Amino acid sequence: MLWKRKWLITTLWLTGSLLSIFVVRLLPSVYTAEAVVLVDSQKIPENFVSPTVSGDILARLALISQNIMTSTRLLDIINTFNLYQNERKHLTREELLHKMRQDISVDFEKSWTGGKMQSFRLGYLGRDAKTVAEVANRLAGLYVAENVRAREDQAEGTVDFLRQQLQEAKKSLDEQEQKVAEFKRQRNGTLPEQQSSLLGTLSSLSVELQGVQTSVDRAQENELSLKAALSAAESSEASLRASLQRESKGSSSIVTDSGRVLKTKSEVLNEQLRALRLKYTADYPEVQALQRELSEATQEESEESAAAPPVGGSRPANSRSGTDVSNQRPTIVLPELIQSRERIATLRAQIEIAKHQIDSLEKQHEGLAAAISDCRARINQLPLVEQEMTGIKRNYEESANNYNSLLQKKLAAGVATDMEHSQKSERFTVIDPARTPQKPVKPNRPVLAIVGSLAGLVVGLLLGFALEYRKQTFLGEWELPEGIVVLGRVPLIQMTIGGVKTAQNISTRLVVWGFALMHTVLLIWSSREA
Repeated sequence: MLWKRKWLITTLWLTGSLLSIFVVRLLPSVYTAEAVVLVDSQKIPENFVSPTVSGDILARLALISQNIMTSTRLLDIINTFNLYQNERKHLTREELLHKMRQDISVDFEKSWTGGKMQSFRLGYLGRDAKTVAEVANRLAGLYVAENVRAREDQAEGTVDFLRQQLQEAKKSLDEQEQKVAEFKRQRNGTLPEQQSSLLGTLSSLSVELQGVQTSVDRAQENELSLKAALSAAESSEASLRASLQRESKGSSSIVTDSGRVLKTKSEVLNEQLRALRLKYTADYPEVQALQRELSEATQEESEESAAAPPVGGSRPANSRSGTDVSNQRPTIVLPELIQSRERIATLRAQIEIAKHQIDSLEKQHEGLAAAISDCRARINQLPLVEQEMTGIKRNYEESANNYNSLLQKKLAAGVATDMEHSQKSERFTVIDPARTPQKPVKPNRPVLAIVGSLAGLVVGLLLGFALEYRKQTFLGEWELPEGIVVLGRVPLIQMTIGGVKTAQNISTRLVVWGFALMHTVLLIWSSREA
């Protein structure tokens, strides 16, 4: 059946082949160019400088792609390189942007050691070979620049964030320091670190108190002995006064039987005053009392001298006072009485000193006792103050640790930012820029031509089979119904003349080989044109 329609099938096959070749030649060539971008690792070891930009490189690359694939940048590239001239006539701006995003390709390449991405390829599809390479290089440059900008922005953003956190931490630390200082000011003397000082002070105060108590006891014993001596001296003075009064009434002479010179009261008081002035000042109470007594004695002697009548004859004058002792009754004072009075005055002065000393020691004793009580009270308050101080110090230490940690992080982030600015961190480097392609990637003309030729052959075969099938003609023994008896078969007789096949066989073979050769030539020509 197919052989009977061989010319139809051959014609359709040839027509399909020629039509496919013609159509394939009319299809526009599509070129692609790729730029290889290397993910260059950090130049400075991370042990010295830790980068502030971290995370998965694929996620960061996806974010960079989103920033580059914005409408503004893609439209700028389209206008710069005058892309999609024909498509602009019937496509909207959104459709153009969608088409360009489809024409851009990003392929990741991972290392066979560790599985990390080491580089990626940026490709672009287009109809002009030179423009395709330029657009691919432009995209690669945008990726490199966007990576640098993104890393610098992220590093600077980290520094700004840490700076704000550091300011808040500094404010909190200042507040905690102020609380600690205020607490120490209010609790000064009862702080835990002052415990050893308080114990030492308590020990020294106790020793000092014991010494003062001993001094008080001694001063009281001294006062008692002085009072006893004063009492004895006053008794002795009283006996001397009585003896002197008896002697002065029985005799008016100035010289006693024992040869002692009797002196007036004023003279005795003068001598006593001079003796006291050698020891004390004029403001001393005993000195002032003695002066008053001397003034009174002098006045009394003057009045007695004026009232006594003069007696004839020479009057023996007292060599010291110049008064007439024969005509007056002088106040007689014995030296023992003077010494007794001096002794009494001295004892009284010593008693007064002892009293002042005792008062001073008692006041000192009271002050030391109060200080010891206060010191013991402070020592008793140490556990409570220590508990309060622990809470305040804990908050202060937390604030200080937080501040120091943020300060270290800020300094490290500043160093990392400087590293980003100096291009010493991880960066993208174009190691293989896109070159102008020499051969289009689409369409694949040989394959399309072969497919078109095969399609024409299939169409011819199907058409020939359909035409023969509609005729309902028996063409061979295989098409006879079962049970039909074949009476005989006539074999194919090939006639040869002088060893040459007949013209029918020769023409058939020539036609077949001619079609095969024509198809081969057409396919080779279409491949070379592509």
